Amino acid sequence: MNLNLKLNWKAMGIAFLVTFILSFLSGIYLPKNAGLISPIIGGLLAGFIVGESFTSGIVNGGISAGIAGLIYLPLITYLSRNLISTTLNNLGYYIPPETLLISLLLGTALVGFALYFVLGIIGGIIGVAIKGRAD
Repeated sequence: MNLNLKLNWKAMGIAFLVTFILSFLSGIYLPKNAGLISPIIGGLLAGFIVGESFTSGIVNGGISAGIAGLIYLPLITYLSRNLISTTLNNLGYYIPPETLLISLLLGTALVGFALYFVLGIIGGIIGVAIKGRAD
């Protein structure tokens, strides 16, 4: 089986920026969890720009959104580290701050990549389907 995966760096860059910016703005201005639509929108853009096949849409949408999640969720975790530490201390747990921060950053990086990757794949499929109907 020969898969001809074409990485379109322009499409992936645009999708990454859109995903990251929408995620960041949605965390500030939109209700809780509304930011989960941003990787779908980013993947949709990548899939629409590439538009050759569903495989290309999946790869370009998934990777660009996944990398955005890999950066965005640990960044938000790092920025809210004092809140997390205070909450855990108030609940009676004491975890050294360095251990807590490293654990949370690694955990959110993995979860962010996986979650945004899957949502980016969905967006990439939708983008290719829209492009196919537009042609």
